[in-house]
Amino acid sequence: MAQEIEVKFPLADRAAMIQRLEGLGAERLYPETFEDNIVLDRRGELKTRGSMLRVRKFGKYTLVTFKGPSSIMGGVRSREEVQTGVESLERALSLFDMLGFKPIFRYQKFREVWRLEETEIVLDRTPIGDYFEIEGSLAKIRELATALGMDMDKAIRLTYADLYRQQRRTRPDLPENMIFPPEGYPSG
Repeated sequence: MAQEIEVKFPLADRAAMIQRLEGLGAERLYPETFEDNIVLDRRGELKTRGSMLRVRKFGKYTLVTFKGPSSIMGGVRSREEVQTGVESLERALSLFDMLGFKPIFRYQKFREVWRLEETEIVLDRTPIGDYFEIEGSLAKIRELATALGMDMDKAIRLTYADLYRQQRRTRPDLPENMIFPPEGYPSG
């Protein structure tokens, strides 16, 4: 089991962020790629424990991820994580369905992945706005956030599901799941 340690920030200027990342010597691992995530649970068992089971389709890859309960250390979210590749999204969902795990939330985004030393940076376009995350050790996250001009006190400690639920409270017009409209992501 690995430990996921990450922090999320709003992304106001994507081009400026890419320029900063390049200036720091970061390497783009994946260009912006569509990602579809389906969160599963069995009668609320995982949610009650603060855990999550997710099947993710990222480009040509399909991953299954289990995340344990999260905690905040030094202003940064941390949780145990186990992730593995699977043959297909449909087969994984079918398998979990047979075990009683049903989809409870779906969220989509366009994700671009960068790496700087042992730190991963992702730039996300979502139906509710643009964000970026830094994942690595607590020390490296703080170091990189400072180098990118970010204030750790303004870090978002919520998951995308939490952010979406928060948005839906003030925007009842939003669909149940955080998905792009059928016509796709608006350009511009």
